[in-house]
This record gives sequence, C-alpha cells and structure tokens, in this order.
Amino acid sequence: MSYTKSKVAGYILLGGILTLGLYGIGKSAASGSTEYFQNGSYDHGSDDDSYDQRLSTKLSPLYQEECGSCHIAYPAVLLPAKSWQKVIAGLEDHFGENAELDNQSRQAIENYLVQSSQSVNYRKMLRNLGNQWPIRITQLPYFIHEHDEIPSRFIEGNDEVGSLSQCNTCHINAEQGDFDEDNIDIPGVGRWHD
Repeated sequence: MSYTKSKVAGYILLGGILTLGLYGIGKSAASGSTEYFQNGSYDHGSDDDSYDQRLSTKLSPLYQEECGSCHIAYPAVLLPAKSWQKVIAGLEDHFGENAELDNQSRQAIENYLVQSSQSVNYRKMLRNLGNQWPIRITQLPYFIHEHDEIPSRFIEGNDEVGSLSQCNTCHINAEQGDFDEDNIDIPGVGRWHD
C-alpha cells in the first residue's frame, strides 16, 4: 500500500513540474522572446511587454554614415538577415535611388546588418513571415498590424510625415531604437496612443 501512495505522490509531483514547465514555455512563446538586448547585455524573462520596443542601438559607424545620411539608420533587427541581403543586392535601384557602394563598404555593411539582425531575438516583428523576405519594414505583417489604426491623413496626408517609412518623424526616439507607444508624437497631431 505504501508503494501505491509513493507512486501517486510521484505522479502528482511530476504533473506539477510538467505544468509549471509548460506554463513557462507558453509564456515565452506568447511574449515572443525570453530575452532582449538592452544597454549591451541580455536580460532574461521580463514580464514587461515593453521590452519588445527596445532594440540594440549599437550602429556600425559605416552603416550610420552611408545609410543614415539619406534616412534613419534602421535597427538591423527590424528585418531578417535574408531581407537585408536582398536590400544590399539591390542598391543600384534602392527604392528608386542609386545607392551603390564600393565593394568593401557594401560587404562591411551587409555583414553588419546580417550579423546584427540575428543578434537579438525580436520575434514579434518577424512573426508570420513564413518564407517571405520583404525588403521594406513597412511590409512586415506585425508592422502593418501595429499601424493599421492610424488614419492615412495623419501619415500620407501629412506633409511633415509623408510615409510610414519615416519612423523618426513620429517615434521620437527611433534613432536610439526605441519604438515604444509612449514615445509617439505625430507632427501636427500630437501624442498617439493605440
């Protein structure tokens, strides 16, 4: 009889351990990640959903100089590595502009973007892509979802903004990789809360 009680106790203990383990896995999957990169180090297991808005801001000086001279130097984690490779391969017609670089600069920037895009686990932005490798951040399903409630008159109809690709016109800390909803100020409209 004591064998049966210890067996039942073992099953109860095992069930509890499995339940807690599955709860933790589910919570990680729901949040999109169990770690984020901030201030040069990894922080594990935050319950604060705002970690998804904090991205690595360590920019390559060459990337900042070459790409950031025409538009915001987008954080590399906003596109998957294969997308950045497509962007770099098409610099001769970069969204209607010739942005060709010498081979050494092109290779250095591509290496930076590919490596940096993989250095941070930022699944929310890249989920639901399947085998698609868009070259525009604005084409990502997550990006579209996050911006779908903003009236077009606030963006395309706003001479101070013009396009959703101009992140830094509304996200006041975009240059630092901060896209938190609390730091959105649409020119001519004011603070925005979803």
